[in-house]
Amino acid sequence: MTIRRLLTLSLLLALPSACGESQALRDRAAIKREVTPRELLRKGDASAALGDMTRAEQYYVMAQRAGADEHQIVQRLLVACVADQRYPVALEYAERHLRLHPEDVEVRFATASLRAALGDLTVARDMMLEVLREQPGWAEAHYALGSVLRQMGEQQALADEHDVEYLRLSPQGAYAEAARDRLRRNPQ
Repeated sequence: MTIRRLLTLSLLLALPSACGESQALRDRAAIKREVTPRELLRKGDASAALGDMTRAEQYYVMAQRAGADEHQIVQRLLVACVADQRYPVALEYAERHLRLHPEDVEVRFATASLRAALGDLTVARDMMLEVLREQPGWAEAHYALGSVLRQMGEQQALADEHDVEYLRLSPQGAYAEAARDRLRRNPQ
């Protein structure tokens, strides 16, 4: 066999594998496009809309690993876990996020609310006070702190002050009637 024939034969043998290899690269690229953070978020949102919070959580975690925005992901994870009444799991996600992003006041507020829901009222109170130091005009944080203080059974006058502040900031807010009722029951 001459060198020329050997080269031709080896080229012919190499061509199908090169074509197969480029197809494999195209297939990998197509799969990668299907699992972009945006697509995973979309699938998670669709699962959540159908009420499948476990599946939604899985998609959100995959989106996070694929590089999706941390703040968006943790918000969705918290909603999914709270909707399923899996407060300890939601708290884990929130606290992990806060370790990496301690400046995230919204997640700090959510963490405080989860702590309150789990009965850790002292930590919840302290975290809500931190939130209000950073954002004193956050009406819902005033209402939540008032709620925690009332649950603790201490500092009722301070709880009333937070209800009054909530009403000042959001007189027609979602909790306005409840805040007014609490104030009527606790006349000063």
